[in-house]
Amino acid sequence: MKICLIRIDKMGDMILTLPIVQGLKEVNKDYQIDIVCSEKNQKICNNFKSINKIFLLQNKFYQLLKTISKLRNENYDYIFTFSPGIISILISIFSKSKTKSLLILKSRYKSIYTSKFFDIILGKIFFTNCLIVDRQLRYSKNIPIHQTEIMMELVTKNGLNLDNNADIKSGFEFHKICLNFKKLCLIHLSSKWVNKYFSEEKFINLLNNLKNLNINIIMTTDSTSKNVFYEIFKKYEIITNEGFNNIKSINNILILDQLNFDNWTSIINSSTYVITPECGCTHIASLSKTKLCVIYDSDNIPDMIAKEYAPWKKKYTKLFSNNQNLEKELISFISQFNII
Repeated sequence: MKICLIRIDKMGDMILTLPIVQGLKEVNKDYQIDIVCSEKNQKICNNFKSINKIFLLQNKFYQLLKTISKLRNENYDYIFTFSPGIISILISIFSKSKTKSLLILKSRYKSIYTSKFFDIILGKIFFTNCLIVDRQLRYSKNIPIHQTEIMMELVTKNGLNLDNNADIKSGFEFHKICLNFKKLCLIHLSSKWVNKYFSEEKFINLLNNLKNLNINIIMTTDSTSKNVFYEIFKKYEIITNEGFNNIKSINNILILDQLNFDNWTSIINSSTYVITPECGCTHIASLSKTKLCVIYDSDNIPDMIAKEYAPWKKKYTKLFSNNQNLEKELISFISQFNII
């Protein structure tokens, strides 16, 4: 049987989709399961052993047509459109799949009556199965809204069986770095740290207090980091991707700036603790044995976001950005594992 999953959004979304791939493979290892991915999440797919074929969707129109042409040649039994948006829908409509299924997530913010109206019309016309999820209603009734569970719901709606508890960690082969250092705490410098509740000054104070816990601290960056962490980049040593492989030991607080995917995942996988705002780093860390703490944006329905995007099958500590004792809670997160 040939199955295609369309997931052309972010890295975290792809990681939350991989339990579908592995769950289907656990039921029947002979299933061919292909992925249509984006440039943002392609590296996740490249590192996951259970995917058969990967189709990269790029932004230009002719590349969209090229991807559609390739999919038409595959003659899939099932195609699942998990990503929102007209492009994902068109890819599925023009495929030659025998069974087309569409996941529609109604807005968390806008009127539930008008949300995704056009997508719903297309779903009812062109798709065999269309799962319309009113996240506001489900959340109010305490019905699961986790992305992975919802995708599983659509798969089983098509009569396919999958293992709900399939382990995706075994599908990855992320490296570890071998350095002679104390337990390592990785803090991801997303711009989400700095807001009306938590300043850069408080962040520096947090680093100073964490140093007293007998751990080494590294900070990884993304494209948003330098937008808010002006003093951090002046205060601490910066090691770029080119210098990463020359690190022999970590004795001070370091910034690892703009690491490539392999180096970034290896340092996450080598850390004892990861502290990060909710972002792609959350889900990469969920694939490792690290102790994970995730901070959710209090101004963006945090409990709902947590229920929708929680790391899959991973125990973690959940904090909110407006917590007046955030610094103490983060220190407690490290301290509870008896490393002092």
